[in-house]
Amino acid sequence: MVIISKLTALGRPVVFSYSTNRLVVLLSLTVLAGILLYRLALADPFLEAIGAAAVSAFAFFLCWAISRELDPIREWSAFAGLPLTMVAAFILGPPALISLVFVLLLGRLINGSTGRRATPLDLAILLVLGTVLFNNGVLTGLPVLAAAFGIDAATASTGKNQTAAALLALVLFALMLLFFYPEHDYAAGFNVYTGPAALAVVISTAILALRPGKTRAFDDTGTGPLDNRRIFLARVVVAIFIVSELFLNGSGALVMFYPACFAYLGTAVYNLARRDDH
Repeated sequence: MVIISKLTALGRPVVFSYSTNRLVVLLSLTVLAGILLYRLALADPFLEAIGAAAVSAFAFFLCWAISRELDPIREWSAFAGLPLTMVAAFILGPPALISLVFVLLLGRLINGSTGRRATPLDLAILLVLGTVLFNNGVLTGLPVLAAAFGIDAATASTGKNQTAAALLALVLFALMLLFFYPEHDYAAGFNVYTGPAALAVVISTAILALRPGKTRAFDDTGTGPLDNRRIFLARVVVAIFIVSELFLNGSGALVMFYPACFAYLGTAVYNLARRDDH
């Protein structure tokens, strides 16, 4: 663990001393078992069924993890989007995990929830993820990543690595556009569901901005509170990324990002319904 913590600052281990962490792991295992039985009932081959169940269960967990980055103050708000994510996993099938991991790390990079500056390995992983996503038709990942690196550099006392990574992301984006532009009909996948999904993300972002809470969340090191401006920027940048892809990739993006969409919706609904003073 010590070696891993030196290599990466964006990883957040699941600490089982917290009841919410134990609960989300238990719920994820329940989703895995439920989808496995459902797939087997549909006569899917066992390996195919266990693969779909495992991906769906991990996506269910990532919905919770993304929600924690969107609303780090209220830990129970992270559970609000899980029921819809579970239902969607049965209807839409497993999403693309790489897109959800990218969203999660993008949020952590900007909001600084770990309390540590991103390492060169973190920056490299994000650049690789952004490049792979571009190759899979997700065009906005690299420019959004450049913006995230720029935000991190602007809020750091020494942001040379982040500045260099931002420039590299833009260079990669330009090169990919010139030489590796994916053959894809971006208008073909747009349907009646992607517009409401995009609108839900935008409205949820506005709700979270209007209800910041009276208390402050602390980073993982416990040395200081998170910067509310960075939390706001993380929500906005990730929302821009998801909404852009929903309009560019349509139903394909909806399948890729539905756990993240429900993370936004769930945290927003929880914040509207809450009665506490946080």
